[in-house]
Amino acid sequence: MIQFHYPNTSETNASAGLNRRSLLHIGSLSYFGLGIDQLLAQSTEQKPEKNFPFGKAKSCILIFLFGGPSQIDLFDMKPDAPLEFRGEFKPIDTNVPGIQICEHLPLLSQRMDKFQILRSMHHEHPRHGWGLYYMLTGQKHSRPDLDAPPTPDDFPGIGALVSHFSSQSTHEIPPAITLPRWNRFLDLPSDYAGERGGRLGQAATPWLVKPDLSGNLIPEALRIETPIAPGRIADRARLLESIDRQIAKSAESDVFGSLHSLARGLVTSPKARKAFALHEEPAHVRQSYGNHALGQGLLLSRRLVEAGTKLVQVNWHNDGSDVKSPFWDTHKDNFNSLKNKLLPPFDQSLSALLDDLDSRGILDETLVVVMGEFGRTPRIGRVVMNAATDASGRDHWPNAYSVLLAGAGIKGGSVYGSTDNRAAYVTDKPVSPPDLHSTILALLGIHPGSEFKDLKGQILKSSLGEPVKGLF
Repeated sequence: MIQFHYPNTSETNASAGLNRRSLLHIGSLSYFGLGIDQLLAQSTEQKPEKNFPFGKAKSCILIFLFGGPSQIDLFDMKPDAPLEFRGEFKPIDTNVPGIQICEHLPLLSQRMDKFQILRSMHHEHPRHGWGLYYMLTGQKHSRPDLDAPPTPDDFPGIGALVSHFSSQSTHEIPPAITLPRWNRFLDLPSDYAGERGGRLGQAATPWLVKPDLSGNLIPEALRIETPIAPGRIADRARLLESIDRQIAKSAESDVFGSLHSLARGLVTSPKARKAFALHEEPAHVRQSYGNHALGQGLLLSRRLVEAGTKLVQVNWHNDGSDVKSPFWDTHKDNFNSLKNKLLPPFDQSLSALLDDLDSRGILDETLVVVMGEFGRTPRIGRVVMNAATDASGRDHWPNAYSVLLAGAGIKGGSVYGSTDNRAAYVTDKPVSPPDLHSTILALLGIHPGSEFKDLKGQILKSSLGEPVKGLF
C-alpha cells in the first residue's frame, strides 16, 4: 500500500493552534483583499503524486447539481412505464444509436458520443446533507439525520484531498477551486459538510470564488487597477510582513512564510490573473456557454484547468428558488421547473464545455463529472422524505440515480449499469459513492489506497472504494 505522511506534525499543529479571534482581527488587514482565513486555506504541504495504472486526467471539472436531479426524467427514461412514473417528458434519440435521453436536452443528445451515462449509482439515505457528504467524501456521514454544517471532524472533501496530494510546486494558482458558492439551501443557516478540509485542516480547503453583486467572478484579491500606483505592491508587502510577524508569535513561522509567498504569488501571477479574465474570450465562445451563472462558471472552469488548477467544482448557483422546492430539489412543479428553468442552461453550458475542451484537444486529459446527491422518486408525488412533495413533484430517491462522465479515458457514447423498469432500483453493475470517489482520485493520479495523517495524528485512507474499471 502506498502511504503518504507528513514528515512531522509541527506544520499542521501550528495552523491548528491559532487563536480564531485574533486571526479574524488580523484578517481585516488583508493583503490585496485576500483574508488570512483564505490564505490559511491555501497553505498546504506539497505531496508527491503517484501514477495510477489508468490515471490520465491532468484535471477534473466536477459539476454538482445540488438538490438531486431526476434520473427518470433526464438520463434513465422509462417510456413504457405507466404515466404516473414516466411523467410528461419524452425521450429522443442521441447521435449514438440505441441511446436516448430527455427531449429537453437537445444539444447534449447530439454530443452523446462525448460522454457516458452511469445509471447505476445508489446509496441508502434520502437526506441532502448525508448524500452530498457521501458523494464528495466517499465516506458515510457520522450525523445521518442532520443537515450538518462543516466541522473539523469531517472527512475531507475530494477537492481537499486533491489539494493535499497535489504536486504543484508554485502558488501561481490554487490546486482546487470551488465556485460560485458552497452548497446550502437558502433557508438553512449553514453550508453543508463535505466540501472542505475537515480532518486535513483549513489548509486543504479549496479556494472559494464567489461572485460580487454584479455576478463578476474575478476574486477581489485579483482586482488590481492598471496601472498600479508606484510602490503599492511594496507597501502592501511590508504590511503583510508585519501581519505575519504578529501571527507568528503564536505559531510556527515557517507556515506563515509560505502564506506570504502564497499571497504575493497569487496577486502578482500573470497566470492567475489571466485565468479569470473572461472578457478576453471571443464573444462567440462566451455566447456558446450562455449568459448565465452556470455557463460563465463552466467557461471559467475551463480557463482554470488550462492555467493549472487540478480540480474545479462548479456548484449550482443561488437561482432564487422557492425554499420549499429549491434548485434541483423538485418537490413541486417538477416538469415545469426542469423544462423552463433547470435544463436549458444545463444543456447549453455542458454542451459548450464538451465542445470547447474537445476543440482545444484537452478533453482527453480533463475529467468531467456531473453529479447530484441522489435522484428523484420514480412515482410522481410519492412522499419519502419531505411532506412538501405534492402531486406535481418528485421526492428524494437514493436507491438509483445517474451520473455523467466524460474525458480522460472515459468510454464516450456508452451507458454503464442499468435499473429496473421504473428507474427505481439498480439491476446491473451497481456503483457506490466510494467507488465513484475512488475512480475520480485514480484518474487524477492519486492512488485510492494512499493514506494521510489528519490533524490529530490519525492515519486515514483517502478512499474506501474500488475504481470502476468498466467505465474506461
